[in-house]
Formats: sequence, C-alpha cells, structure tokens
Amino acid sequence: MRTGQLLTVLAALFLAQSSAAQPAGAYPNRALTIVVPMAAGGTADLVTRTLAPALSAVLGQSIVIENRVGANGAIGEEYVSRAKPDGYTLMLESTSIATNPWMNSLSYDPRRAFIPVIQIAAVPQVLVVNSQVNAQSAQEFTALAKSQSKRLNYASWGNGSIGHFAGETFQMASKVSLAHVPYKSTTQALNDTLSGQVDAMFPTLPLALQHLRSGKIRALALTSASRSPMAPEIPTMAEAGFAGVEVETWFGVFMPTGTAPAQVQRIHQAVQSVLTQADMKTRLESQGFRIIGGSSADFAKFFLSEVELYERIVKQANLKQGD
Repeated sequence: MRTGQLLTVLAALFLAQSSAAQPAGAYPNRALTIVVPMAAGGTADLVTRTLAPALSAVLGQSIVIENRVGANGAIGEEYVSRAKPDGYTLMLESTSIATNPWMNSLSYDPRRAFIPVIQIAAVPQVLVVNSQVNAQSAQEFTALAKSQSKRLNYASWGNGSIGHFAGETFQMASKVSLAHVPYKSTTQALNDTLSGQVDAMFPTLPLALQHLRSGKIRALALTSASRSPMAPEIPTMAEAGFAGVEVETWFGVFMPTGTAPAQVQRIHQAVQSVLTQADMKTRLESQGFRIIGGSSADFAKFFLSEVELYERIVKQANLKQGD
C-alpha cells in the first residue's frame, strides 16, 4: 500500500473512532457559554473561572465565560431568560437572583424563567472598614456610627445586592443608621472602600481575604453562624453582640426553562463531579467557600425558600426600588 493510501486509511479510521466516541446526537457537541451576570473580578466571576477548566475537561468541550453586568445581575439574568433553551447557555448566578424580584422591575420571573441545576457553594459576608475609620470591632463601629453627626456609609454592588441586604440586616440588629452607596459592580464598590471614599462594605469573605493583608481595610465581623477556618481571627456578628445577622452569598448554576431534562442532568452530573475532585475541593475551601452540591431538586427547593426569605426582609426593612 502506498504512503498516500495508508494515510487515507488511517485518517478514515481516526474519524470513525472519533464518531464512535462522540455520536452525532451526543450532548454537548460544541462549546458552551456560561453567563456571569456580575463583573469580572467579583466573587461569582471567581467561582466561574475556578470551575470552568475542570468542567470543560469533564464535558469535553470548551467553555466561554461571558460577563453581562448591571442592575445587580438582572441584565444578565434577562439575557439568559431569553436565550434558546438548547443546553448551550448556562448561568452562574448568586443570591442576587433571589433578591432581584423585590428590588428591581423585571421583565421575567426568575422562579419561572430558569431551571435551578445545582448549588455550588456559599460564603459569608464580612463587615470591613477602610483604614481611616477608627473602629477595631463591630461594637466600636456601631458606637462610632451613633456618635457621628454625619452618617457613616457603606458600599454595595447595587440596590438589592446581598451586600445591600447584609447592611440592612446589620442596621436592624444594631439600631444604627448608615447611608447606602450602591455601585454598578463589586469591583467599583471595593475600590472605593479601599481608597477611603466610603467607610465600610460587606464583601464576601474570599474577596475580602485578597485585600486584608494590604492594611487598607480591616475586618470586623462575619455574617455567619460560626467562624471561618480561613480567617479564624474574625468573630461572628453573634459573638460581637448582634444576633441574627447571618447573611450568606450562595452560587448556583441555572439553565433557561425549556432545556431538555437530559441536558440539565448532564450539566448537573458534570458540575457535581468537578466539586468532588480533591484538588477542586481544596482550592475552593482555601478561598473561603463552603462547598454544597446536591440534587437539582434540593437546589430548587432552597432557591424558592430564598426568594420568599428576601421578600420578608424587604417588607421588614421597608425597602423600595432605588433605596
């Protein structure tokens, strides 16, 4: 057999083997897009970019990460709500998807527009102040806020963001009045906190840990039930005397309603397998995340309970759109 004929035969065999390994109807058979409704550099973006390479390897396809920013995630959520439910558009969103119905005028209902696929992880918020604020603890910060003729303020990444809700919950527990300064993104809010343009903020712990060593911000208390092994020196709000201030940011994968159940199950299995990888578990936990995983049914039940929870908080705090 001539060399040219041999190469032709080998090429045909390779293609045949590839087709057998990847049937024409197999899913996925092309690149997938993960929409992140938050800005690059935020915690949701960090989670996505941490998971994406391992998820790509499990699924056997490349993954494109697309940040669609604005309105506390509502712009990205709306985009995904209109996406074709063909299994190739995913969304990695945070707790904001449960707060947006009560703080934004939406063209979609998140409870009907999306399928909750899997909950990934959760992290507490942490009250931080810039280095110019004369407070070493949450109690001192409260006393300072009550003594100031001009209200102290705190930044968040938008009205209805979990950082906003953490601030409102803290104010109710401490009986202080802080001025809320909403930004368009976590990065903008954090930058102005670091530079001293605003007094305080409630970022996620992983985001705060990246900047605490700089000395530009100081951590006062965690909004979690227990201390974090990644920052055992930071007391909880309950330890600081403010019981009930327990606010977590959670992250999960969603797909547009109408996506085939088999495709939803495939993505669920892929993400679950990534979360159980030893190196991934170590990496996420070292960044301050508490890994969750579990079934789609569990996540759906939890998601609906979170939507109801934030409706109650909005009414209790008398929050309105634009606050």
